[in-house]
Amino acid sequence: MTTIAEQGRMVAATESWEIPEGRPWYRRVARIAAENPVGAAAFVVVALFVFLGLFGPALAPYDPMKLDATSQFLGPSSSHLFGTDQFGHDIFSRTLSGARIDLKFGVIVMLLGFVPGVVLGIISGYARGWLDYVIQRSAEAWTAFPALFLLLTFIAAFGPGLKTVEAVVAISALFSGSRLMRVVALVEKQKEYVVAARATGASEFRLLWRHVGPNIMPFILVGFSGVFAVAVLLEATLSYLGLGVASGQPSWGNDLSFNMNNGGDKYPFLVFFPGLAISVVVLGFNLLGDTLRDILDPRLRGSTGGRK
Repeated sequence: MTTIAEQGRMVAATESWEIPEGRPWYRRVARIAAENPVGAAAFVVVALFVFLGLFGPALAPYDPMKLDATSQFLGPSSSHLFGTDQFGHDIFSRTLSGARIDLKFGVIVMLLGFVPGVVLGIISGYARGWLDYVIQRSAEAWTAFPALFLLLTFIAAFGPGLKTVEAVVAISALFSGSRLMRVVALVEKQKEYVVAARATGASEFRLLWRHVGPNIMPFILVGFSGVFAVAVLLEATLSYLGLGVASGQPSWGNDLSFNMNNGGDKYPFLVFFPGLAISVVVLGFNLLGDTLRDILDPRLRGSTGGRK
């Protein structure tokens, strides 16, 4: 008569036990997209914007700078999808090429402004002391002046152009990012899990890197998308006012300003398509940031998708 232990060994010898395989990554992505349809649409918009920013000029069917006196004010058609302007420029080609200006502007503002500002803000809020004092007083001194006044001052000192605008906007993003993340770090460092980890002997660097940093990542992502959206809108606004790219260069704000003053009242398509490009991209970045925040931090989950 066999015992229970012997029966167990016999079953184990005849049957193989395997850990079930996890879901493929594409199924997990499809599930998240199905639960967040608005965020999925926003991701498509942002991905398309980045793609056009990199390859838009190469995909343009016409030279965006080429003049054609025989093709003035043509309406949207199969030959010119978005029509043509006063100089015969193909608006579709200029819209594709203009995405590169906005992408470049946004990347520079993020890398030189917001990302260093996030690092300074986290260190400032977590460490406090004299470092916090220096960073925050510098931010207050910068924000005490109107942004337009600072921009005009820099233009008077260093000359007009997109590089001057990039420098001013990047510095503004640095200080705004530092102030935002300082508040988040101040709140997060007081929470119980940080106190418990410190009680176990964790170093301050480990607390900041392994505990505080990952838990404030949703706020960073929301700030990232928001700053990029603002950067696109600012570039378009400043180019519209003549403070950005040089006149004639393909830019959504530049084209919007020129077309509005040259036939925009008679031919609405001249201003519709550049304005639509700006609106869709800015909305896409904002909705994508909200969706990423909802996915990564359920405590902040809102109504951007179907998740309950």
